[in-house]
Amino acid sequence: MTNAKTLEAPDRATLDALRQSLDAKRAEMLKLYHHDVRVGQESTDDNSDDFADRANNSYNRELMFTLSGSEREALIRIDEAIGRLNEGNYGLCVHCSRPISVPRLQAVPWARFCIVCQELEEKGMLED
Repeated sequence: MTNAKTLEAPDRATLDALRQSLDAKRAEMLKLYHHDVRVGQESTDDNSDDFADRANNSYNRELMFTLSGSEREALIRIDEAIGRLNEGNYGLCVHCSRPISVPRLQAVPWARFCIVCQELEEKGMLED
């Protein structure tokens, strides 16, 4: 049984705290992204004749750019959540428009779906 209190819209203080959390996570993600890109660009093959060294350097460069790709995806989710905050529909599921529980938002401030829709999404069963 769901606690009705957790499905109420977040109050102003909670929204402010969630915005601060989103802003902090966004700044952290940007810092990590820029670091990964810089490290990836600095990683060179250094014209080594050793095939293993070249392969290792290539792998490290690719890993850095892959990580930055996942970080970009997280940054997109964070920016979308900030947009929902600005539009006044933050805390509502983008699929069914039901409230997202405050504890869920506190755990994952960029959550787009209520827990029911999130489970459907993870199973590939969420309809557009």
